[in-house]
Amino acid sequence: FNRYSLIEDDIYDQLRYRLNHWVRCIAIPEKRVNNALSPTISLQNRLSHPVAHTGLKKLHGKGALSEWLAERKNLWVQPKVDGVAVTLTYVQGNLTQAISRGDGAVGQNWTDKVKYIPAIPHFISQAPPLLVLHGELFLKVTHHKQKEAGGINARALVAGAMMKKSP
Repeated sequence: FNRYSLIEDDIYDQLRYRLNHWVRCIAIPEKRVNNALSPTISLQNRLSHPVAHTGLKKLHGKGALSEWLAERKNLWVQPKVDGVAVTLTYVQGNLTQAISRGDGAVGQNWTDKVKYIPAIPHFISQAPPLLVLHGELFLKVTHHKQKEAGGINARALVAGAMMKKSP
């Protein structure tokens, strides 16, 4: 993983949008394209997600945003966090699994590694018998202004740390 992004997020998004457009034009199954673009997951140390971990669908343009907002009554908006997707599973309040997004159905087992992250509780009191949380692992960077200093690609730093063989 690089300390600096090789391509800006908005450029990547534009290229991915264009690719998806061309894929629809020539009728290639989207799953086939996504499999070709996703990193290969090692056959070892894999876990199935208890609930599919899909990404968020991006909206293009103010009209699409207005239409999407009109369908929602109670909305909670928060700043975008550029992190690494993770599924946390708690059974009887105990953290039992941490899984990378992978392909959305199967991901890397990160359970032993997330136990070293103080922000992730090992136990949640008063949790339901089974609790599945989808979230982001991210590196908090203070006093960094991307517009002035450029990207440091904190997401790649987090992903690199999670891919190490030992925590």
